[in-house]
Amino acid sequence: MTTAHALADALSPELEAIAAAAHDRLQAQAGQDLSAQEAAQRRVAEAASAAIVAGAALSVIADAEHTGQLRARRALSTDVLRHVTRAAKRKREADSEYEQAIARAGRIGLSHREIAAAAEVSHGTVRAILARSSASLNGNDQQIVTAAAAAIDDAAS
Repeated sequence: MTTAHALADALSPELEAIAAAAHDRLQAQAGQDLSAQEAAQRRVAEAASAAIVAGAALSVIADAEHTGQLRARRALSTDVLRHVTRAAKRKREADSEYEQAIARAGRIGLSHREIAAAAEVSHGTVRAILARSSASLNGNDQQIVTAAAAAIDDAAS
């Protein structure tokens, strides 16, 4: 058994405290509460200080912190990725609704500048959206392609 392993076995409560604090810090970083992030960071520093006082090597302390981060990442990944998937779907839906609203404004004859002012974008952006919209009406249906890509993304997740 190496010295580092023997030391790690002897200090497992201190190293576990570091891993737990690192886990909590990463979970706090995934949230929105700044005070929880600061408190978790202090706990990591306190746990590391306690391990140093107990004689743990810095590399063992770093490994314990890394272990805690990996535990948190595994615990959080499913929910975080599910949230990303839902947000991406809402974004695609909002983008589609946005482009449809601009296309409707163009169809009723509003100027590009009026539409751009309402959408808070440049009139060039409105012109590009209207060009895509008219291309889809002429048989190059970009909306079908976009919907198909969205369906593929949804099926993959």
